[in-house]
Amino acid sequence: MLRLFAALLALALALPAAAQAQAFDGLRVIFCGTSGPLPIRDRAKPCTAVQAGGALYLVDVGPESTENLMTWRVPLATVKAVFITHLHSDHIGDLGEMNMQSWVAGRAQALPLIGPSGVDKLAKGFNLAYENDHVFRRDHHERGEFRFPIAAGLLAPKVISIPKPDGVAVAWKDGDLTVTAIRVAHDPVTPAFAYRFDYKGRSVVISGDTRKWPPLAEAAKGADVLIHEAQSNALMQTLSKALTGMGNARQGSMMADTTTYHTEPVEAADLARAAGVKALVLTHLTQAGLPLFNAEAFTRGMDDGGKLDWRLAKDGMTIELPAGGDAVTFGSY
Repeated sequence: MLRLFAALLALALALPAAAQAQAFDGLRVIFCGTSGPLPIRDRAKPCTAVQAGGALYLVDVGPESTENLMTWRVPLATVKAVFITHLHSDHIGDLGEMNMQSWVAGRAQALPLIGPSGVDKLAKGFNLAYENDHVFRRDHHERGEFRFPIAAGLLAPKVISIPKPDGVAVAWKDGDLTVTAIRVAHDPVTPAFAYRFDYKGRSVVISGDTRKWPPLAEAAKGADVLIHEAQSNALMQTLSKALTGMGNARQGSMMADTTTYHTEPVEAADLARAAGVKALVLTHLTQAGLPLFNAEAFTRGMDDGGKLDWRLAKDGMTIELPAGGDAVTFGSY
Protein backbone atom coordinates (compact mmCIF):
# COMPACT_ATOMS: atom_id res chain seq x y z
CA MET A 1 0.00 0.00 0.00
CA LEU A 2 2.83 2.41 0.86
CA ARG A 3 4.55 1.67 -2.44
CA LEU A 4 1.32 2.31 -4.33
CA PHE A 5 0.81 5.61 -2.51
CA ALA A 6 4.37 6.69 -3.26
CA ALA A 7 3.98 5.82 -6.93
CA LEU A 8 0.71 7.72 -7.24
CA LEU A 9 2.19 10.74 -5.47
CA ALA A 10 5.22 10.79 -7.76
CA LEU A 11 2.92 10.54 -10.78
CA ALA A 12 0.75 13.41 -9.57
CA LEU A 13 3.75 15.61 -8.91
CA ALA A 14 5.64 14.96 -12.10
CA LEU A 15 3.45 14.21 -15.10
CA PRO A 16 1.03 17.12 -15.61
CA ALA A 17 3.65 19.86 -15.90
CA ALA A 18 6.04 17.68 -17.89
CA ALA A 19 3.33 16.79 -20.39
CA GLN A 20 2.36 20.44 -20.79
CA ALA A 21 5.98 21.45 -21.38
CA GLN A 22 6.40 18.85 -24.15
CA ALA A 23 3.10 19.55 -25.90
CA PHE A 24 3.38 23.33 -26.31
CA ASP A 25 5.83 25.51 -28.22
CA GLY A 26 5.52 29.24 -27.78
CA LEU A 27 5.30 31.58 -24.81
CA ARG A 28 3.28 30.50 -21.80
CA VAL A 29 2.80 33.04 -19.00
CA ILE A 30 1.93 31.91 -15.48
CA PHE A 31 0.82 34.46 -12.88
CA CYS A 32 2.45 33.10 -9.72
CA GLY A 33 1.90 36.28 -7.66
CA THR A 34 -0.46 39.17 -8.41
CA SER A 35 -0.62 41.23 -5.22
CA GLY A 36 1.54 43.99 -3.80
CA PRO A 37 3.21 44.13 -0.38
CA LEU A 38 -0.02 43.98 1.64
CA PRO A 39 -1.30 40.57 2.84
CA ILE A 40 -4.10 39.54 0.49
CA ARG A 41 -5.86 36.18 0.76
CA ASP A 42 -5.31 33.97 -2.32
CA ARG A 43 -2.73 36.31 -3.81
CA ALA A 44 1.03 35.91 -3.51
CA LYS A 45 3.41 38.82 -3.86
CA PRO A 46 4.63 39.80 -7.36
CA CYS A 47 5.89 37.00 -9.57
CA THR A 48 5.32 36.27 -13.25
CA ALA A 49 6.66 33.09 -14.87
CA VAL A 50 7.33 32.72 -18.59
CA GLN A 51 7.92 29.33 -20.22
CA ALA A 52 9.76 29.28 -23.56
CA GLY A 53 11.67 26.55 -25.36
CA GLY A 54 11.26 24.06 -22.52
CA ALA A 55 12.75 26.47 -19.98
CA LEU A 56 11.15 28.48 -17.20
CA TYR A 57 11.98 32.14 -16.56
CA LEU A 58 10.78 34.21 -13.63
CA VAL A 59 10.20 37.94 -13.38
CA ASP A 60 10.44 38.77 -9.67
CA VAL A 61 9.90 36.21 -6.90
CA GLY A 62 7.67 37.70 -4.19
CA PRO A 63 6.75 35.88 -0.95
CA GLU A 64 4.41 32.88 -1.35
CA SER A 65 5.05 32.63 -5.11
CA THR A 66 7.31 29.56 -4.88
CA GLU A 67 4.60 27.72 -2.97
CA ASN A 68 2.15 28.53 -5.77
CA LEU A 69 4.44 27.15 -8.46
CA MET A 70 5.12 24.00 -6.47
CA THR A 71 1.42 23.49 -5.76
CA TRP A 72 0.69 23.74 -9.50
CA ARG A 73 3.55 21.28 -10.20
CA VAL A 74 5.43 23.68 -12.45
CA PRO A 75 8.81 21.98 -13.11
CA LEU A 76 11.16 24.15 -11.05
CA ALA A 77 14.24 22.24 -12.22
CA THR A 78 13.73 23.92 -15.62
CA VAL A 79 14.24 27.45 -14.22
CA LYS A 80 16.93 28.97 -16.40
CA ALA A 81 17.05 32.59 -15.16
CA VAL A 82 15.37 35.04 -12.79
CA PHE A 83 14.82 38.66 -13.85
CA ILE A 84 14.43 41.26 -11.11
CA THR A 85 12.54 44.45 -11.94
CA HIS A 86 13.67 46.33 -8.82
CA LEU A 87 14.73 45.69 -5.25
CA HIS A 88 11.56 46.28 -3.25
CA SER A 89 11.08 43.48 -0.72
CA ASP A 90 7.75 42.27 -2.12
CA HIS A 91 9.51 41.47 -5.41
CA ILE A 92 12.49 39.54 -4.00
CA GLY A 93 11.32 38.00 -0.71
CA ASP A 94 10.99 34.39 -2.00
CA LEU A 95 14.18 34.36 -4.05
CA GLY A 96 16.12 32.21 -1.59
CA GLU A 97 13.37 29.61 -1.44
CA MET A 98 12.94 29.53 -5.23
CA ASN A 99 16.66 29.07 -5.71
CA MET A 100 16.84 26.29 -3.12
CA GLN A 101 13.73 24.43 -4.30
CA SER A 102 14.74 24.48 -7.97
CA TRP A 103 18.21 23.17 -7.03
CA VAL A 104 16.71 20.39 -4.90
CA ALA A 105 14.39 19.53 -7.81
CA GLY A 106 17.44 18.89 -9.98
CA ARG A 107 18.61 22.20 -11.46
CA ALA A 108 22.13 21.41 -12.59
CA GLN A 109 23.76 24.85 -12.79
CA ALA A 110 23.97 28.12 -10.89
CA LEU A 111 20.88 30.27 -11.43
CA PRO A 112 21.45 33.55 -13.30
CA LEU A 113 19.98 36.50 -11.39
CA ILE A 114 19.54 39.37 -13.83
CA GLY A 115 18.53 42.93 -13.09
CA PRO A 116 19.52 46.47 -12.11
CA SER A 117 22.41 47.46 -9.90
CA GLY A 118 22.02 45.79 -6.53
CA VAL A 119 21.30 42.25 -7.78
CA ASP A 120 24.95 41.46 -7.13
CA LYS A 121 24.44 42.23 -3.43
CA LEU A 122 21.13 40.37 -3.52
CA ALA A 123 22.78 37.21 -4.87
CA LYS A 124 25.65 37.43 -2.42
CA GLY A 125 23.27 37.83 0.52
CA PHE A 126 21.02 34.89 -0.37
CA ASN A 127 24.01 32.70 -1.19
CA LEU A 128 25.41 33.41 2.26
CA ALA A 129 22.06 32.95 4.01
CA TYR A 130 21.53 29.51 2.41
CA GLU A 131 25.17 28.38 2.58
CA ASN A 132 24.69 26.01 5.54
CA ASP A 133 21.34 24.76 4.26
CA HIS A 134 22.93 23.67 0.99
CA VAL A 135 25.63 21.73 2.79
CA PHE A 136 23.10 20.03 5.08
CA ARG A 137 20.92 18.96 2.17
CA ARG A 138 23.86 17.65 0.15
CA ASP A 139 25.24 15.67 3.09
CA HIS A 140 21.82 14.20 3.88
CA HIS A 141 20.49 13.41 0.42
CA GLU A 142 23.43 12.92 -1.96
CA ARG A 143 23.86 9.26 -2.87
CA GLY A 144 24.23 7.25 -6.05
CA GLU A 145 22.82 9.08 -9.04
CA PHE A 146 21.27 11.85 -6.92
CA ARG A 147 23.83 14.65 -6.88
CA PHE A 148 23.56 18.01 -5.12
CA PRO A 149 26.56 20.05 -6.30
CA ILE A 150 26.93 23.15 -4.15
CA ALA A 151 28.02 25.27 -7.13
CA ALA A 152 24.71 24.53 -8.88
CA GLY A 153 22.80 25.84 -5.87
CA LEU A 154 24.20 29.36 -6.13
CA LEU A 155 22.71 32.53 -7.57
CA ALA A 156 24.93 34.02 -10.29
CA PRO A 157 24.25 37.77 -10.66
CA LYS A 158 24.33 39.74 -13.89
CA VAL A 159 23.91 43.50 -13.53
CA ILE A 160 22.25 45.25 -16.49
CA SER A 161 23.25 48.89 -16.96
CA ILE A 162 20.95 51.23 -18.88
CA PRO A 163 22.26 54.79 -18.47
CA LYS A 164 19.46 56.57 -20.36
CA PRO A 165 16.25 56.98 -18.33
CA ASP A 166 14.21 55.82 -21.34
CA GLY A 167 16.75 53.30 -22.60
CA VAL A 168 16.69 49.55 -23.31
CA ALA A 169 19.28 46.77 -23.34
CA VAL A 170 19.35 43.10 -24.26
CA ALA A 171 19.40 41.25 -20.94
CA TRP A 172 19.32 37.63 -22.15
CA LYS A 173 19.57 35.73 -25.41
CA ASP A 174 19.23 31.96 -25.69
CA GLY A 175 18.36 30.40 -29.05
CA ASP A 176 15.02 31.80 -30.21
CA LEU A 177 14.43 33.73 -26.97
CA THR A 178 15.50 37.34 -26.46
CA VAL A 179 14.74 39.24 -23.25
CA THR A 180 15.06 43.01 -23.33
CA ALA A 181 15.33 45.17 -20.21
CA ILE A 182 13.47 48.51 -20.37
CA ARG A 183 14.03 51.42 -17.98
CA VAL A 184 10.84 52.57 -16.24
CA ALA A 185 10.03 55.27 -13.68
CA HIS A 186 9.58 54.11 -10.07
CA ASP A 187 11.54 56.89 -8.35
CA PRO A 188 13.00 57.00 -5.76
CA VAL A 189 13.56 53.34 -6.64
CA THR A 190 16.08 53.58 -9.44
CA PRO A 191 16.92 51.99 -11.72
CA ALA A 192 13.77 49.94 -12.20
CA PHE A 193 13.12 47.72 -15.21
CA ALA A 194 10.35 46.24 -17.31
CA TYR A 195 11.13 43.18 -19.45
CA ARG A 196 10.11 42.15 -22.94
CA PHE A 197 10.20 38.46 -23.95
CA ASP A 198 10.38 37.69 -27.70
CA TYR A 199 10.20 34.08 -28.88
CA LYS A 200 9.43 32.71 -32.35
CA GLY A 201 7.33 35.70 -33.37
CA ARG A 202 5.42 36.01 -30.06
CA SER A 203 6.09 38.59 -27.37
CA VAL A 204 5.00 39.70 -23.93
CA VAL A 205 6.01 42.76 -21.91
CA ILE A 206 5.99 42.83 -18.09
CA SER A 207 6.07 46.37 -16.69
CA GLY A 208 7.40 45.87 -13.18
CA ASP A 209 6.51 48.80 -10.91
CA THR A 210 6.28 52.20 -12.55
CA ARG A 211 4.24 55.35 -12.83
CA LYS A 212 2.70 55.95 -16.25
CA TRP A 213 5.72 55.90 -18.54
CA PRO A 214 5.16 56.59 -22.27
CA PRO A 215 8.58 55.16 -23.30
CA LEU A 216 7.29 51.77 -22.12
CA ALA A 217 4.53 51.94 -24.76
CA GLU A 218 7.18 52.56 -27.39
CA ALA A 219 9.25 49.60 -26.20
CA ALA A 220 6.12 47.40 -26.15
CA LYS A 221 5.08 48.13 -29.74
CA GLY A 222 4.29 44.99 -31.67
CA ALA A 223 3.99 42.86 -28.53
CA ASP A 224 1.08 40.46 -28.14
CA VAL A 225 0.39 41.12 -24.45
CA LEU A 226 1.25 43.89 -22.02
CA ILE A 227 1.22 42.86 -18.37
CA HIS A 228 1.10 46.09 -16.38
CA GLU A 229 0.88 46.99 -12.70
CA ALA A 230 -2.14 49.01 -11.62
CA GLN A 231 -3.33 50.95 -8.59
CA SER A 232 -6.31 53.21 -7.95
CA ASN A 233 -4.96 56.36 -6.39
CA ALA A 234 -8.42 57.46 -5.24
CA LEU A 235 -8.87 54.18 -3.35
CA MET A 236 -5.38 54.45 -1.90
CA GLN A 237 -6.10 57.96 -0.63
CA THR A 238 -9.31 56.69 0.98
CA LEU A 239 -7.36 53.88 2.62
CA SER A 240 -4.74 56.37 3.80
CA LYS A 241 -7.35 58.60 5.45
CA ALA A 242 -9.05 55.59 7.07
CA LEU A 243 -5.79 54.36 8.57
CA THR A 244 -4.92 57.83 9.84
CA GLY A 245 -8.39 58.20 11.32
CA MET A 246 -7.96 54.91 13.19
CA GLY A 247 -4.76 56.22 14.78
CA ASN A 248 -2.28 54.58 12.41
CA ALA A 249 -0.85 57.75 10.91
CA ARG A 250 2.45 56.05 10.03
CA GLN A 251 0.78 53.46 7.80
CA GLY A 252 -1.62 56.07 6.45
CA SER A 253 1.30 58.23 5.37
CA MET A 254 2.95 55.30 3.63
CA MET A 255 -0.22 54.50 1.70
CA ALA A 256 -0.47 58.11 0.51
CA ASP A 257 3.16 57.97 -0.68
CA THR A 258 2.38 55.09 -3.07
CA THR A 259 0.27 57.35 -5.29
CA THR A 260 3.44 58.97 -6.66
CA TYR A 261 5.00 55.94 -8.36
CA HIS A 262 2.30 53.58 -9.58
CA THR A 263 0.03 53.53 -12.64
CA GLU A 264 -3.74 53.88 -12.61
CA PRO A 265 -5.81 51.34 -14.59
CA VAL A 266 -6.98 53.98 -17.08
CA GLU A 267 -3.38 55.04 -17.65
CA ALA A 268 -2.31 51.44 -18.26
CA ALA A 269 -5.12 51.11 -20.80
CA ASP A 270 -3.87 54.22 -22.60
CA LEU A 271 -0.36 52.76 -22.75
CA ALA A 272 -1.67 49.46 -24.11
CA ARG A 273 -3.53 51.23 -26.91
CA ALA A 274 -0.45 53.32 -27.74
CA ALA A 275 1.60 50.13 -27.93
CA GLY A 276 -1.02 48.40 -30.09
CA VAL A 277 -0.96 45.16 -28.08
CA LYS A 278 -3.58 42.47 -28.49
CA ALA A 279 -4.34 42.23 -24.77
CA LEU A 280 -3.65 44.02 -21.49
CA VAL A 281 -3.51 42.26 -18.13
CA LEU A 282 -3.40 44.31 -14.93
CA THR A 283 -1.38 42.82 -12.07
CA HIS A 284 0.34 43.89 -8.83
CA LEU A 285 -3.19 44.48 -7.52
CA THR A 286 -2.30 45.69 -4.03
CA GLN A 287 -5.89 46.71 -3.36
CA ALA A 288 -7.71 43.60 -4.63
CA GLY A 289 -9.12 41.72 -1.66
CA LEU A 290 -9.22 44.72 0.66
CA PRO A 291 -12.62 45.69 2.14
CA LEU A 292 -12.82 48.88 0.07
CA PHE A 293 -11.95 47.21 -3.25
CA ASN A 294 -14.56 47.10 -6.00
CA ALA A 295 -13.47 45.76 -9.39
CA GLU A 296 -16.00 47.85 -11.32
CA ALA A 297 -14.87 51.07 -9.67
CA PHE A 298 -11.19 50.07 -10.02
CA THR A 299 -11.47 49.63 -13.79
CA ARG A 300 -13.97 52.41 -14.52
CA GLY A 301 -12.94 54.43 -17.56
CA MET A 302 -10.64 51.81 -19.07
CA ASP A 303 -12.90 51.42 -22.12
CA ASP A 304 -13.33 55.14 -22.71
CA GLY A 305 -10.26 55.42 -24.94
CA GLY A 306 -11.45 52.80 -27.42
CA LYS A 307 -11.66 49.07 -27.89
CA LEU A 308 -9.22 47.06 -25.78
CA ASP A 309 -9.08 43.44 -24.59
CA TRP A 310 -8.17 43.71 -20.91
CA ARG A 311 -8.59 41.77 -17.67
CA LEU A 312 -7.43 41.65 -14.06
CA ALA A 313 -4.84 39.03 -13.20
CA LYS A 314 -5.30 36.47 -10.48
CA ASP A 315 -2.93 33.85 -9.12
CA GLY A 316 -2.94 30.80 -11.37
CA MET A 317 -4.04 32.63 -14.52
CA THR A 318 -2.16 31.55 -17.66
CA ILE A 319 -1.67 32.96 -21.15
CA GLU A 320 -0.60 30.86 -24.12
CA LEU A 321 0.93 32.41 -27.24
CA PRO A 322 1.63 29.58 -29.71
CA ALA A 323 4.73 29.98 -31.85
CA GLY A 324 4.02 30.99 -35.43
CA GLY A 325 0.46 32.05 -34.72
CA ASP A 326 -1.46 35.02 -33.39
CA ALA A 327 -3.81 33.42 -30.83
CA VAL A 328 -3.89 34.71 -27.26
CA THR A 329 -5.47 32.06 -25.05
CA PHE A 330 -6.24 32.59 -21.38
CA GLY A 331 -6.53 29.71 -18.94
CA SER A 332 -5.77 28.79 -15.34
CA TYR A 333 -4.16 26.18 -13.12
